[in-house]
Amino acid sequence: MSSDEDEVVLFYNYIRRRRRRTRKQFWIYPYIETNVNRRLFIAAQELSEDEAKFQTFYRMRKQTLQELVEIVSPLIQRQNTDMRESVSAEERIMITLR
Repeated sequence: MSSDEDEVVLFYNYIRRRRRRTRKQFWIYPYIETNVNRRLFIAAQELSEDEAKFQTFYRMRKQTLQELVEIVSPLIQRQNTDMRESVSAEERIMITLR
């Protein structure tokens, strides 16, 4: 084999390997899937135990937040699917406030 043929064979093998290599795409990252209950709102759960800390963090009382959730949740609530769990209306509001 000549050097030109060697280069062609090497190039062909490179292309075949590159095509075989597929990138994995995740609907949910494995870290999040294994830690479904450990969302961003662990801080909110901990803050809800102490009224003063909650009010400092979100700049409103828990009662006011609950009233806001009752008013706005029918407009922003999403439906859970088989593929993933939706973000609750309360979590959406807390993200917006922070």
